[in-house]
Amino acid sequence: MSKKKQHSAKTAKTAKTGAAKPDPQAIAADTRRRRIAVIAFAFSGMAALMYEVLWTRELSLVFGSTVYAVSMMLAAFMSGLSLGAFLGGRWADRSKDLIALFGRLEFGIAIFGLLSLPLVQVLPDVYFFVYDTIRPPFAVFFVIQMFLSFMIMLIPTTFMGATFPVVSKLNTSALDELGTDVGNVYSINTLGSIAGSLGTGFLFIPLIGVKATTFAAAALNLAVALVVTGISQTGFKIPRKTMAIGIIGLAIALGSGALVGQSAYAHSFYRIGDFGTYAEYEEYRDALVTKYFADDVHGRVVVFETPDGERHLQNSGKVEGSTAILDRQTTSLLALVPMAASENPESVMVVGLGTGFTSLAALDAGARYVDTVEINDSVLEASRLFVGSDVEDNPRSEIHVTDARNYLNVTDRTYDVITSEPSYPLSTHVSHLFTSEFYELAKSRLNDDGVLCQWIPRYLLSDEDTLMMLKTFHDVFPEVYMWGSNQGADEAVDMLLIGVNGDRVIDPAVVQARVESMSDLELDFGFFGSPADIAAAVADEDILVNTDDLPHLEFHTPRNQIEFYREGMEALGER
Repeated sequence: MSKKKQHSAKTAKTAKTGAAKPDPQAIAADTRRRRIAVIAFAFSGMAALMYEVLWTRELSLVFGSTVYAVSMMLAAFMSGLSLGAFLGGRWADRSKDLIALFGRLEFGIAIFGLLSLPLVQVLPDVYFFVYDTIRPPFAVFFVIQMFLSFMIMLIPTTFMGATFPVVSKLNTSALDELGTDVGNVYSINTLGSIAGSLGTGFLFIPLIGVKATTFAAAALNLAVALVVTGISQTGFKIPRKTMAIGIIGLAIALGSGALVGQSAYAHSFYRIGDFGTYAEYEEYRDALVTKYFADDVHGRVVVFETPDGERHLQNSGKVEGSTAILDRQTTSLLALVPMAASENPESVMVVGLGTGFTSLAALDAGARYVDTVEINDSVLEASRLFVGSDVEDNPRSEIHVTDARNYLNVTDRTYDVITSEPSYPLSTHVSHLFTSEFYELAKSRLNDDGVLCQWIPRYLLSDEDTLMMLKTFHDVFPEVYMWGSNQGADEAVDMLLIGVNGDRVIDPAVVQARVESMSDLELDFGFFGSPADIAAAVADEDILVNTDDLPHLEFHTPRNQIEFYREGMEALGER
């Protein structure tokens, strides 16, 4: 080889080596940017789980907190994340500035997260159409429910899902460290998610409410967007058209979110069939006066008053008691009937405070002491609008703010009477108070010949469900009697099962007389079944038993809510 060719090859080799030589300052700057982006991803995860808690909570006020509704809402959320991860991987592969892309995604989450506030408020109107116009069967109904969940969550969750492949690629420095780099991204995002879910449920919502917490989540997204955009290659050099669209979108989201109000009363899964037309519903809703409103760890508690002066207690979208005559009758009978069936009703435990009428009836009937177990602090405050301070200030009364089953597990007290009036078994967080395990636990805290009273909403149960609950109760309390709170013509829409912890025989006529002597209310109730009657009714081995492991009632009642309404409307149409 000639000297000239040797020199040229050497020069080319030197030039090639020089071009490949890394710049330490550039490497250090790039490392800092990646670290900042990964740390910001933790706050992105925090905001994402804040939205999930907020949306699940708000949508459950309309869709109900049934096992089906919660499953549909979670499926919609996860579907958006999945779609976002699919799209985000492709966007990341085409992007020349991953940090800037991360910032744009966060900005989009903020905008559509804020827009979820007004969208949630229009859901009751859409839901009214679904209920009262389409009247779909159960399966179609919950598909529509999932579609409505998508309407709220699909776009922001898609952006959330897209951030993961973007940040993962951003943080990947070498193929032989791919597992570590991606694992670090996933880990720090999960830590942020944990903080978001805990903070939202236990801190933010109780302190500042749903609306302000949504703004806080959007503020986190905006902060992340600003930080990562500032350290990107292009920085804030954004095309004017893109910036104008972003500012307008943010202004619309902020304005609509700020102006929207939270409805104390809205058409929901629990109000199905209450109104014949939308105008009727709208007139009723607009005439209500909100007396109490609170967002608690365990749900939203509202007390509203109708134009005729009736007050209603609404817990997480469900009306759980009122000053109406029939509600007052049932809640009072839940104390009076078991006390009248007891030989010595000195000690009483009430599961669920509600309006407070059950505990008040037990005190007025002469119980020596009454322990009331209520999980929701806000219900205690709301009950004062029904019974004043007559329950909590009575020296014979004590209110325990805790879960009823936990209380029964740890208390060393035993009772002559335990009466259970929890919320509807439609809800996942209540269904465990209608199982054989709960009845066994309650029985272990009864004195000899003590009684357990279980409220059963007959109007939510099919004939098969009714037999199932009778058998579930009968298996634990063979000596079981059934009374009913009537709504005229001896029609018991609320069942009261009385189980005796022993073999003591109850005389229904004596119970009837005692109840009437205990209260000044005009009560319409009746005796519907003796132990022999109930034993014969549940003798079939094929009748199911409702247990913690197989909570059939939790799955049946939401179906009944839909199907009973459809059947009733079809029957009316045939007349």
